Amino acid sequence: MVLETRDGALVIARLPVEQMGSLSLGLALTDEEGTVLRALLEGRKVQVLESGLEYKDYRRCAPLGIYQKFMALERGLREMGICVVRDRRR
Repeated sequence: MVLETRDGALVIARLPVEQMGSLSLGLALTDEEGTVLRALLEGRKVQVLESGLEYKDYRRCAPLGIYQKFMALERGLREMGICVVRDRRR
């Protein structure tokens, strides 16, 4: 996971599939995951870059069932308060 701070928001620039699963369950298995969960609990703005969602790299080759599972995990992150945004720097 790659974390950055931009305009006062905590930004997840790269979110591997394993950490996406942990976060969606509210688990902090790494320091970065703990940072994200604490920020959410503190009411801070947390964003993930759409281009940083690793599961989307497998859109063309992953079986439909697992891809849909990760789409559901993305919805779960949104429900937790993580906003999915496009990278404006590109």
